[in-house]
Amino acid sequence: MAEPDAQCTSQAGDDILRPYLSLDAPRLVLDLRPDAAFHREHLVQSYHIAPVSELKSRYSYLPPRNVPFLVLADALQRDDVIEAFATISSARIVLVGDELAYDQGAAPTGGVRLCSSTAFFDSARQLGLVRSSTTHQQRIAADDKQDVPTPLFRPSNAVRRTVLQLEATPQVDLSPRRVLDLGCGAARDLAWILHGSRTRSAAASSRVAWTGVAIDNWKAALRRAEQLMDDLHLDPSASQPQPSTQSSPACEKLLWAKCTDTGELEPLVGTGKGRSIRSAAEDADLWNEYVQVGLEPLLPSVKELDKDSPHAQFDLILCVRFHPRALLPRLDRLVRPGGVILLSHFVTLSDAERDAAARAHPHATLDYDSPPHKGRIQPGEAEALVDAWNRSPDSLHTWTVADSVLEPIEDGRIIKSVALCKTRRASA
Repeated sequence: MAEPDAQCTSQAGDDILRPYLSLDAPRLVLDLRPDAAFHREHLVQSYHIAPVSELKSRYSYLPPRNVPFLVLADALQRDDVIEAFATISSARIVLVGDELAYDQGAAPTGGVRLCSSTAFFDSARQLGLVRSSTTHQQRIAADDKQDVPTPLFRPSNAVRRTVLQLEATPQVDLSPRRVLDLGCGAARDLAWILHGSRTRSAAASSRVAWTGVAIDNWKAALRRAEQLMDDLHLDPSASQPQPSTQSSPACEKLLWAKCTDTGELEPLVGTGKGRSIRSAAEDADLWNEYVQVGLEPLLPSVKELDKDSPHAQFDLILCVRFHPRALLPRLDRLVRPGGVILLSHFVTLSDAERDAAARAHPHATLDYDSPPHKGRIQPGEAEALVDAWNRSPDSLHTWTVADSVLEPIEDGRIIKSVALCKTRRASA
């Protein structure tokens, strides 16, 4: 009789965990339970936000609306949780708690499941899915990287492709890779690169992390970016215990600046839209921050610099849903040999591109009004940029269009993603 009993137990456990087990990999879990309950036991790689009220400033952390994910919450949080996810149909809500801590007769609505906390975690434990912790820093710092929280959001497809290709290329040294995110917004792409390097590098022969700098002209976006970096413990000023052999991913700086129509990067200070700083004499400390992170070639009032100077400090520059056309010709000075500039933005399609996009993505939107055509990537624009860099007589490097992809974004509009790669010339 032992075997049938074990089978029944297994089936019961599978039923309890069905909202989780039926998710596609990687299974995304948002745990809203109080800190003590979470650290005592939680599903492996869960993302934790508590209390529920903290979700109000973090809705941008959630997955795309077509991606199902599990929401695990205490039964006592029922009303707040149901209200928070009332319009998010992809959330599979499971409320857990002590059988005596809530009224089982008050059935949740909308397919929300109510479950004994003991039964839920016992079932998960049998499948090796339960972890415990003391702090989130401890989860991140553990040598085995088996319980590093998985962010719920996704990077753009272009960012994912480009980063994985760069990471597949062996490095000469173990210095951190560096990324510059121009027009970063809430910095989810940057956070994915930095935080993800904790687990991606753990599987590699050498653990080399990413560090990054992000720039935006909207202060509210930078505040959201700062919150995300803090939540993922990517603030370099925070305490981040790491194994002695491993470099630490970190967001070096979040900078408030604007790209001008004359192709310069102007630091901003003050309130509202900010006041531009155009020389070191106006604010020496702020100016030096930009110089220290390798952005001097983009600043106003800077004399022509050697294109192959030490200012080339970045392995990747992101221009995602942001197209600073006037600034682009100067970006080559910032990129290390082997590095990439990724342009991923809305596009004005050539006839050939229109035909190719229609065949590859028959349900995508090829014609749209926003943004206006003048703000989009134009036919031949990336190729002309590369040609101009390659014709420079004092450069020791060659630029190529390594990848050019037409792909739809979440709302169906077609964008163009172009990876421009810098390599050392054979004769150099």
